[in-house]
Amino acid sequence: MAWIIAVAYFAIISIVVGVYTRRKVKNVSDFTKASQGMSWIVVVFAFTLIPLGAGHTLSLWESAPGLGASVMWWGIITGGIFLPLMMLWFGPWVRQTGLNTIPEIMEKMFGKAFGRLNAGVNIATWTGIGAAETLATASAVYGLSGGGIPFVWCTLIALILIVIYVYFGGILQMAILNIINAFVMIIGSYLGLFMLGGWLLANVNGWAGIKEIYESAGTLQMLQSFDLGNQGMWFQVIIPVTVLHCTAGAVAQNMNSPFFAAKSDEDCRKGVFIGVFFNCLASPPWIIMALIACTPAVINIIGDPGAKLAPIQLALASLPTPIVGVMMISLLCATLSTGGATVMANANVLTNDILKNALNPKMTDETKMKLMKVCILICALFFAIPAFLNAVIFPVFLWCFSFGIPVFVVYFMGLKIKVSKSAAWVTIIVAYIVNFWWTFWTPSWATGPWELNMYPVTVVSIVLGVVLTLVMPGGPPLLDKKNSLESLGKSA
Repeated sequence: MAWIIAVAYFAIISIVVGVYTRRKVKNVSDFTKASQGMSWIVVVFAFTLIPLGAGHTLSLWESAPGLGASVMWWGIITGGIFLPLMMLWFGPWVRQTGLNTIPEIMEKMFGKAFGRLNAGVNIATWTGIGAAETLATASAVYGLSGGGIPFVWCTLIALILIVIYVYFGGILQMAILNIINAFVMIIGSYLGLFMLGGWLLANVNGWAGIKEIYESAGTLQMLQSFDLGNQGMWFQVIIPVTVLHCTAGAVAQNMNSPFFAAKSDEDCRKGVFIGVFFNCLASPPWIIMALIACTPAVINIIGDPGAKLAPIQLALASLPTPIVGVMMISLLCATLSTGGATVMANANVLTNDILKNALNPKMTDETKMKLMKVCILICALFFAIPAFLNAVIFPVFLWCFSFGIPVFVVYFMGLKIKVSKSAAWVTIIVAYIVNFWWTFWTPSWATGPWELNMYPVTVVSIVLGVVLTLVMPGGPPLLDKKNSLESLGKSA
């Protein structure tokens, strides 16, 4: 019964808000950019929940039994570094271009072919992330059902919820839902964690008992997330997460959607501390529950559900049904916001940059709006294919995000320093080759940190992207002081 109530709640609230916002949607610009009319409070909540989802929940609790509490750095870096960078600098930049998508900005700087390539890669890589959001949403539905619904059906329910999150009112629908869900997400997850303390006291001597279990096994370091003297922590967690999130996120259509819709640059920047607060607090409850669920003493009581469902199974075994429901609803708040933003962003790129700009430049606004709705459904189906493969999520994030590193370098150089088409092409081609090489055929001499594809890709991207741009022929940056928002918009 709990799962029916929770799913119905999200379905109803999504449809109600969607119907309300649909009245304000007259064209595609309203649907994807709110006609650049979103105030700062709407922008901050629209953006803050997008980097959450599976990245802050499923991928981290799935990796916690192997990496320990150090996976909390993902949330700390995202909230403490990535959010301020996006809200204070990167976000206002995309708004200033007056364009519609990141691939359209790339096309403006480096030509049509480069824009098409970026559009295709953007859709492909973020389909992997969308699959992760689908799996995390399915996990919440599974938990709400008490494990009574087969996971494949939970995945289908998840896809439907993700679609209706944005289907009716677009970016404005998502933003309003995110304002509500931000508070529900924090309250629900921490309430569940607080209630878990009583069950631990009755079964394993409380929180101290969990610490004793790790200490007796000689793995107490698993509970230490701030072991900054550990080189492995820096090279395997902190640096990769910082580089990957700040580069891939900065050139991702879903992350930038709220900024394309902002009323002004100031509306992008206000509320940065609110965003940091909500984002940093999102992941700890799920990581802590995963670290508890993987201990032998707890496994003897609840069974071994596997890393993907560990916190869910722990909640089902230890908490009252209403509290389980609240926790799973809080998880849905995180995953649906990211899943909805990603499916809409992919549909926007597919409609705007491929179906319209590449295939039918004279497409009417009415046709484009109809295609946008169809493309949302198509992109959701794309999510389903890798989701049903049930892959381990953390490597999926690392793989997909690594494609954003060279894109960010040439994007930054083209926006602020200098536009060089030749330098951009060389950087992207070489960096992508290195990325595939290191991912599937890692050289035998690449040891230590260099085994991770992120490091060679970053070095190649910076060296080629910066040096070649500076020395090869080119033109002024897109956001040159001589350019204005109005002139850029007209020339687009």
